[in-house]
Amino acid sequence: MNMKKSGTRMSLAAFAALLMAGSTATVGAQGQQITVIQGGTLIDGLGGAPLANSVVVIEGDRITAVGAAGQVNVPNGAEVIDATGKWVLPGLVDAKANWNWMYGEAFLHYGVTSAMVSGGRNNSGLADRDAINHGIYRGPRLFQTAVTINGPGPDLDQADNYAPGSGNRRIYTGEQGVEHVRTLHEVGADFITFQNGDGPPDLFAPAVEEAQELGMGVVFRAMGPQSRAREVCEMGDGIVYVHTGNVGSQIATDEAKWAEYISLPPMAYVDMDEAKVEPMIDHLRGCDAYLEPDLIATARGFPRSWERIRQEAFSVFEDPKLTAYYSAYAIGNLYDNIEPADTWMEPEPLALRRTGFQNHGRFLKRYVDAGGKIVAASDITQSAPGLGLHAEFTVFVEDVGLTPMQAIQSATKWVSEGFRIPDVGSIEVGKFGDVLILDADPLQDIWNTRKIHMVIKSGHVVDREYDPSFRGWMFSNTRDEDAGPVVTGGAWAAAVKRTFRPNTFSVRGEPGIPGTIPNFYTSPTPGIEAIFPYNVTRGSGETTLTVTGFNFVQRSMVYVGGEAVPTTVKSRTEIEATIPANVLASAGKLGVVVKNPEPVADPIWGDTSNAAYVLVPFEFTKTLPQPAW
Repeated sequence: MNMKKSGTRMSLAAFAALLMAGSTATVGAQGQQITVIQGGTLIDGLGGAPLANSVVVIEGDRITAVGAAGQVNVPNGAEVIDATGKWVLPGLVDAKANWNWMYGEAFLHYGVTSAMVSGGRNNSGLADRDAINHGIYRGPRLFQTAVTINGPGPDLDQADNYAPGSGNRRIYTGEQGVEHVRTLHEVGADFITFQNGDGPPDLFAPAVEEAQELGMGVVFRAMGPQSRAREVCEMGDGIVYVHTGNVGSQIATDEAKWAEYISLPPMAYVDMDEAKVEPMIDHLRGCDAYLEPDLIATARGFPRSWERIRQEAFSVFEDPKLTAYYSAYAIGNLYDNIEPADTWMEPEPLALRRTGFQNHGRFLKRYVDAGGKIVAASDITQSAPGLGLHAEFTVFVEDVGLTPMQAIQSATKWVSEGFRIPDVGSIEVGKFGDVLILDADPLQDIWNTRKIHMVIKSGHVVDREYDPSFRGWMFSNTRDEDAGPVVTGGAWAAAVKRTFRPNTFSVRGEPGIPGTIPNFYTSPTPGIEAIFPYNVTRGSGETTLTVTGFNFVQRSMVYVGGEAVPTTVKSRTEIEATIPANVLASAGKLGVVVKNPEPVADPIWGDTSNAAYVLVPFEFTKTLPQPAW
């Protein structure tokens, strides 16, 4: 089990040992809140029969007792929540949240108390996770992969284009993959994601083995063409397969037809060969594969209740408190993604994709019937934040044919198992006190998971109202860009560099400086290519920042967080700037630009460089080593 990481996590073994060691005083006596949920019908996430008239005790942020009324002691001084006539479930866990700071409150609003961020968000993701866990701002409990591991490309010839702050990097040897895993583990990444399967199995296998030996979950977007579900299954047990591991391409009647297919389902399932289905299911069951189909994203437009799901997504943004900070572009992008399929596809491919979707669903149903497990994911921006997970439940039940209980497990216990995150996903002693209370029985109608009475996270009732001043953008490059590379605007900077060539301007003479640092009559536009350091822990004190780039002149000035800072121009390509201690006293992201003196040579390009960003995480966040990462 993977029991490392964020400050609020604690191993179940350690928690049990604490109880067994005779800690008989109530947590309330130790100054922690005690919350008791009683009278509701408990669906604990484990798949057993519901327990009527249940009692759940949460002390601090952990569940300390679960059972039937009369069998569980209710501590004195507890805050009692009467759940009579309600249904009590674990807080939901999203298996694939393509995270953006704007999603935080919406996830909580819809009962999603944990989310797996399998797309790389680098140090910004780690800082986000820890800030939420320490109560700096609201959001689900995030589990981060930090940086995904890619192969060398479909043709095995692509260069590693990793830049500091980027979300993925390529490997070319098994040893390199192992070192990447160790580095990510050291800084507290919660699991490892392998992206795309664009490399031979023996390239990825050592890194998969290392991750699992370290107790980390493994997620594989096994699209191929070299490594897909069949090959990944040989690398290790208990791996999560994004987009079902492109299984459709390996159970087709003519596999050669799909040998180079690395796109999303459902097209690959159009030619599904029934004779290959059972052998593939047996193979995947043999390695305990957790399939993540992402149907609400990859098959959007085809589920039978799509129009109802679509209208439901529109309703999310009727609350002006949410739209006060939610990006209009992001809302528009979502609306485009949920258009009916017949508005963006011709009849023939539409019919083929519908067949593929139906075959994919039949494969998943047979896999679960055989004892396999699938995990639910919203895969935003293909669905509404928070609500998308409920939509995936609907598709699992109505289109795939799972039972409501299986759909619930797909976003609770099964996600916990697949990602090796043991502290979430079920209502058991020692787990986080994350609870979803419903007004109607989800086992009778899966749409009832939307009928939310109350959400509890870490033992505290969540205020489901949106806050127009929500500050979850603290570690984003900007409020619109979310996380991103340290240096942005690379294409713009390259164009500037091509446009303004050295020694093409008249230079104002300066005694003692024979042109090493030019002092032009009209300034060229500057550009930033790198900065160092780009991660500076809050409270570090005065820090020297080195900026490298081009078109720096004697009177160039560095601005950090919108304010000019002491600047020393070392050469045409290097500047040293001093970030004052008071600027680093608060956590967040600091924008860095270089400005050249006016007049500028070309007003179209302007006097200001592209932007770079210094991450200032809280002191409880460990960041990837720089400059290597």
